[in-house]
Amino acid sequence: MEPKKKKILIVEDEAVMRESVRDWLIEDGYEVECVETGEEALKRIKEGEFGVVVLDLRLPGIDGLEVYEQAKDLSPETQGIMITAYPSKETREKAQSLGLLNYLAKPFKVEDLEKTIRGALGEAEKVETGKKHLWLELGAVSFRLCTHDYECGSCAFAQDIQDRFGTIAVIGEDEVAKLKELPGSQRLCRLASVHFVKKEKPHLD
Repeated sequence: MEPKKKKILIVEDEAVMRESVRDWLIEDGYEVECVETGEEALKRIKEGEFGVVVLDLRLPGIDGLEVYEQAKDLSPETQGIMITAYPSKETREKAQSLGLLNYLAKPFKVEDLEKTIRGALGEAEKVETGKKHLWLELGAVSFRLCTHDYECGSCAFAQDIQDRFGTIAVIGEDEVAKLKELPGSQRLCRLASVHFVKKEKPHLD
C-alpha cells in the first residue's frame, strides 16, 4: 500500500512562484495549501496538520526563518524547506541550525524540491508505521533501510545500483548504530530499499 501523502504548506508572497510550485506538487499527488505571509502560515500550522512547509526566506512581516522557528513550537513534527532568491552563508547556517531539511536558491529545479519533500514525508511515515519500516535521515533527505530477508543483490534494482555504486549490502534495524558511524560517503537507495557502499569500501565493518 502506498504511504499516506501528508499536506504541504507553501509560504511564498510571489504569486508566479507560489502557483507554479503548487501546481507541480498537486499534479504529483500531494495535497497543497498556499499562503502569502508568515503570519498566515503560523495560523494554518496551528489549525491543521502539515508534513512539510516550504518557506520563502523574505516574506512580508516576519521572515521565513522566524516563521519556521515558531512553527516548530506549534508542530514539532512538521519538516521545513527554505527557498530564497537571496542566499547567504549566514542565513544558510541559520537554516541548518533550526533543522530545515534543505536551503534552495532560486531559480531551483522543482525536482530537487520534490526529492526533499519525499524524503521528509518518508521520515514522517516512521511515526505512523511503527516498526514496519525504519527510516534514517542523512543530510537533507530521509531514506528507508531494508528490513527484508532476501539475499543481498536479489532486488530488481540491484544490477543498476551495483554498476553505479559498487557492492550492495542489505541491512536491518540492528545495523542502524553502526551505519550512523560510517563516513559521509555512505548513502542509501530509496528505490530498492538497500544500503550501498562505494567500491573501494565494500563492507560495513
